[in-house]
Amino acid sequence: MTKSAKITLIKLLIVLLLSGSMLMLPFEEWGVPINTIQTRVIALFVFAALMWILEVIPIWTTSVLVITLTLLCMSNTSLKIMETQRYDSAAISAIVADAYGPAANADTVKATQTAVLAGLKKQTSLSPDFVRTTINNAILAPVVAGKADDAAKAELKAAAAKLYDGELSKKINDLELVSVAKQKSVFGTFADPIIILFLGGFFLADAATKYRLDINLARVLLKPFGTNPKYVLLGLMTVTAIFSMFMSNTATAAMMLALLTPVLALFKPEDRGRAAFALCIPIGANVGGIGTPIGTPPNAIALKYMQDLGLDVTFGKWMMFGIPFVIIMLLVAWFLLLKMFPISQPNLNLAKELKGKFLTTPKAIIVYITFIITILMWVIPKDYHGLDSNSVAIIPIVVFSVTGVITKKDLNGMAWDVLWLVAGGFALGVALSETNLAKDMINAIPFGEWNSTALLIGASCICLFMATFMSHTATAALLVPILGGVAGAMMAAGSMDSPGAVALLVTVAFASSLGMALPISTPPNAMAYATGHIEQKGMAVSGTILCLLGLAITIFMMVGLGAIGFFG
Repeated sequence: MTKSAKITLIKLLIVLLLSGSMLMLPFEEWGVPINTIQTRVIALFVFAALMWILEVIPIWTTSVLVITLTLLCMSNTSLKIMETQRYDSAAISAIVADAYGPAANADTVKATQTAVLAGLKKQTSLSPDFVRTTINNAILAPVVAGKADDAAKAELKAAAAKLYDGELSKKINDLELVSVAKQKSVFGTFADPIIILFLGGFFLADAATKYRLDINLARVLLKPFGTNPKYVLLGLMTVTAIFSMFMSNTATAAMMLALLTPVLALFKPEDRGRAAFALCIPIGANVGGIGTPIGTPPNAIALKYMQDLGLDVTFGKWMMFGIPFVIIMLLVAWFLLLKMFPISQPNLNLAKELKGKFLTTPKAIIVYITFIITILMWVIPKDYHGLDSNSVAIIPIVVFSVTGVITKKDLNGMAWDVLWLVAGGFALGVALSETNLAKDMINAIPFGEWNSTALLIGASCICLFMATFMSHTATAALLVPILGGVAGAMMAAGSMDSPGAVALLVTVAFASSLGMALPISTPPNAMAYATGHIEQKGMAVSGTILCLLGLAITIFMMVGLGAIGFFG
């Protein structure tokens, strides 16, 4: 066995040991009301976190594994050996019999008990109120159907009334009920509206690259920055950030570093400006992705949970606070890079190095028009055209598919692993919510007494720390479902308003993307480090400063926007 295989095996054993131990913990003895299915969800959460952190297997495959385990072990289509007792059928049958009383017809009681148990077995979510309603409906079924005479109707109504008061009501409320995840909800994570939004972004990015829209735009956008290396540096960061708003951060960084390679060769060996130019690309890519909901997966994950909470954050509204943040961060980063890595090179004419012209073929024109229409419809409020951001994303998908702009070969080359990674995070959210684990854990914590600003700061700091050492998407996929539930609970308790909930989820999304202090923090960092022009110390110092400043700016901005009523 090779050394690499041994390390992988050790990592896997650690994951299995720690996640498996969750199944053995005595939650009941600790006063935490966790049922069997919810214990499995906790174990799955720990399993996913460790697998994403240690990267035992590619992170997108961990997401597929998460979805599979959710289906097999904690859904309404679980394996037979994984099915668990979801309610005490004997206790429910006894409640039905007590409601009728000893003088009732035995066949009537038996028929009602059978109907109630059959009705409960089909449900994925159970609660005392639902059990009471199911029994009530089964008792009154003959009355509704008109199959009972007046005396029988009176008897049945009296039996149903007993369910809502006294001893029977207490027995129903004391029932231990176990909810499971819906199969449709788990499978639905693969085609969640946010997944389609991202896919639309992939179509736009691939079409732009295929028809050289990206290179030509880069040439046009870099011209105003002249030949002064200081301003060329700012121009490179700006162009990278703009592309990163609509393209994969990784793809953007790869493209821009390829354009920059011949330029870096012009620098003298002792010129520290090379490091500034090499670092400006990952910084621009990481920061630029924050500007739009499709710029980076953490944004899309946060947007989904805001939509689930009924919070009004559209594509255009996100850009209204996202792009100013990007501009501020780019200027801060530019100033920092110039101070840390002074440039000796007298001039650079980067725009001249990018040769070519805009294509005028029919398909290229289709790309230009579709790109403009899609962006405009994303930016213009829904009230004017009726489509939300997710539905608008269908436009480039269908136009490019029908016209042959994107072919089968192009489709096969898209970053499906990113979509599946995001879907795995959504599946964790489904497991947390539909098994009622999030609700039960949140109810056990007095969030109503918490200060929303303190929660925002604490959660964002934890998120930033995690994102420095693991995938940004995985970080958001782990934290956003929990914090979405926390926000919902605090809103219900009156200790957080809608702007506070938006601020919490947006800040966590931003913090996920700001983790860029190390080469392992994000693929653009790794690619820039691989050029050999950057020392890890320089990346760590500049990245840490930008992380902390970016987080402080985010918190200040979110609190300020909430105070002026920007989020309604």
